Amino acid sequence: MNRILRRLGAVLTAVVLFTVMLTGTLQDSAPPAKAAAEIFGIDISKYQEEIDWEELAKSDVKFVIIRCCKVIRAYDDWEVDATFETNYAAAKKAGIAVGCYMFTDAASTEEFEEDVSYMLSFLKDKSFEFPVFLDMESASRQEHLSLDVFMPALLTGLEMIEDAGHTAGVYSSSAFFNECIDRKQLQDGGYPIWEANYFNSVNGLSSPAGHDLSGEATIWQYSGCGNAPGIRTTVDCNICYTYSFFNHSAAIVNSVLPSGTLKSGSNFTIAGTISSDSVLRMITGAIYDLNRPGEPVQTVTVYPHARDYKLTGFFTKKLIFSTLPDGEYELRITAVDASDTAFDVTDSQFSISSHGEDPAMQAADAQDSSDPDGKDKDKKHKDASADAESRNPRGHLGTRFSIWTLKHFSLRKICGTATRIGQKLKLERTPLYRMVSKTFYMLEIGYQSALIRLQIEKTKSANG
Repeated sequence: MNRILRRLGAVLTAVVLFTVMLTGTLQDSAPPAKAAAEIFGIDISKYQEEIDWEELAKSDVKFVIIRCCKVIRAYDDWEVDATFETNYAAAKKAGIAVGCYMFTDAASTEEFEEDVSYMLSFLKDKSFEFPVFLDMESASRQEHLSLDVFMPALLTGLEMIEDAGHTAGVYSSSAFFNECIDRKQLQDGGYPIWEANYFNSVNGLSSPAGHDLSGEATIWQYSGCGNAPGIRTTVDCNICYTYSFFNHSAAIVNSVLPSGTLKSGSNFTIAGTISSDSVLRMITGAIYDLNRPGEPVQTVTVYPHARDYKLTGFFTKKLIFSTLPDGEYELRITAVDASDTAFDVTDSQFSISSHGEDPAMQAADAQDSSDPDGKDKDKKHKDASADAESRNPRGHLGTRFSIWTLKHFSLRKICGTATRIGQKLKLERTPLYRMVSKTFYMLEIGYQSALIRLQIEKTKSANG
């Protein structure tokens, strides 16, 4: 009997072990959930030699990230890739989305500033659909640094890239991201992560199937010895997990745009924040007279070189609704991103009429309704006194003097002329242009504000 029980126990144990093994095998063989997007691309350098771009363009390759240069301070090695210019021009001509990268072993803020400046000198007048990456993987100069030292220096380099009008990102291995870089800080800052992970293989995987890094990387480099049509040598292969680099668009949030019928002579201030996945190089606001299509009657252009831009300051002051005659109008806001692609952001139609609503009066009505108990009577009395004072024609003198000073002030004219010349010569990315244009914009804002004040003072005086 004991023998039978022992045999029965052995059989049951074998059945349990077989079931566990079978269950584990089935679980392991189940395919992982696929990422939202898996777009195939490659990265190249001079080691890929001559490329048949027409053949490559016919393949599944949708993007190419080109090495621009390298800076290896450990060996005093500064080199621009010999094929960068050729590959950039050929990829653009073939219609393939383009990004670029620089290898740098910079270990301080000053070194990042110097290395990024070196790279940007080769990127003048170039545009990229994909980010401009900093390749970080130096064991001798970067691995030993603490995050408190390394991350501020790295972020300085990334900010310089975006200030130059490009989307910035970081490339490295999984081990380097996990041990030497604050991945979350990069993700919170909106910087794309390009991660190399060969899953313990020497040269990488033959296929990306069975793995998904979309939770931690924007682009996954899965092979260092892949193949692509039109390339005789081996090549690095990548998977991109987002379509954002191919979608040229921007959205406006918390917007205040003109609509309905505005009262003649009243001012209107637009508001909102324009956001994009890519760096916005230029944003233009233009008011069109719908009865006379063609050139806009008013226009303003800014160069944010950022992924978010708040519609304040010069942008809003330059569009003066109070000077528009009665008629039908449309406000159109457009943008140009890091790839030099122009697209529409938003538009809003409105009318100007003497029977329209005054936005300022609407704001006053809203204030009255929010204070039904009259707690602000003292403030309103002071405002009434200020209005009475502004109705005095002599009060115009100070405003007129401000207008005359700003209109004939030589620095404003010089800065305005220099800004227009800089735009024609495409010098928007240079520090000198930014300093001159900012000075001009500040003086221009003062001038336009004075004009608006004078118009308001005249209107109040005329209404008694």
